[in-house]
Amino acid sequence: MAEARACLQAIIMAEDMGFQDVCIEGDALTIIHKLSSADENRSCISSLIKEIKGRCYRFRRLSFKHIPREASKAAHAMAKEGGRYEYPRFWIEEAPHTVEILINQERRNDNHGG
Repeated sequence: MAEARACLQAIIMAEDMGFQDVCIEGDALTIIHKLSSADENRSCISSLIKEIKGRCYRFRRLSFKHIPREASKAAHAMAKEGGRYEYPRFWIEEAPHTVEILINQERRNDNHGG
């Protein structure tokens, strides 16, 4: 449920900012499958899935991609940091310092084949 809500928030933010080509990445494989499937969803989160899919036409291109949690410690840290606030918080150009450190580590690992 939390992953689907986060996905909806990301899509709403992308709409509000006028983005047209969007790729939503997430580590919840079940959610990614439900969003990528043309089949009708009958799960307990079907209303969220339906709302997300109903917004797809507002984009030139909207895709969903599964990313294992281990592949993005920075995204996990950002979600954890965001959970500390009472209201949703979005980082557009800057991220919390701890997240920036993880991103730089991931970049270095990618550049060195690690």
